[in-house]
Amino acid sequence: MSNLSDMHIHIDYFENYKQMYNSFEENNIYALFVTNLPEIYQKCLNEFPINKYVKLGLGYNPQLVADYPLNKKLFDSLVITTKYVGEVGLDYSKEFVHMKKEQINAFDYICYQSAKLNKIMSIHSRKAEDDVLKMLKMHDIEHAIFHWYSGDIEEVRKIAERGYYFSVNYSMLNSKRGFEIIKSLPLDRLLIETDAPFGKTNLNGVSYNLPEIYNQFSKKLNINSFHDVVYENLSSLLFKQGGI
Repeated sequence: MSNLSDMHIHIDYFENYKQMYNSFEENNIYALFVTNLPEIYQKCLNEFPINKYVKLGLGYNPQLVADYPLNKKLFDSLVITTKYVGEVGLDYSKEFVHMKKEQINAFDYICYQSAKLNKIMSIHSRKAEDDVLKMLKMHDIEHAIFHWYSGDIEEVRKIAERGYYFSVNYSMLNSKRGFEIIKSLPLDRLLIETDAPFGKTNLNGVSYNLPEIYNQFSKKLNINSFHDVVYENLSSLLFKQGGI
């Protein structure tokens, strides 16, 4: 495994998605390719070849609940094909809170199935951090990564105490609030994501410049060999879950 990793990226949203997919293996970069629906995961599973470095996550984005009810039968048939479940979670922001009940029902089912099979979950928790954490505790989820966390800093301690991780990105690093959150995170719970193509990745004229993103984190956090820190954190997570 490379010392660089991107633990939340939507490869299927890129125009050159096949080239992007292949680039991770070419550059020895470990990536979590998250999906937004079981139907999309199934399509990607069939379309993309097995890749040593890119791992496909079975997702159900809470923002899509109104238009796409969770296909439980399909989810169950697919969850055995991956070690990752993501992007999943809850979103109580103004645009989506009206579907709160439906989101909770879907996420409850996903957590139940994920716990049984010891999956690593990449979780969306916008304005719903407390309910997400309660759900994870209720189902005794062992392995979770809070993607692009934007909640209260006070909640960070509770999440970290459960042994969960946080994947942070360059867009967070360059916002006042995001940087405050990043600085509050335990260093041994820190992972890197881009959420590309939604998060900023174009640095120094390179459209997807992950090495420079790591370099910027190293400078702003004043941590030498920052990539080694992230590598050790990811290695620890994978070891606890049962290997790469």
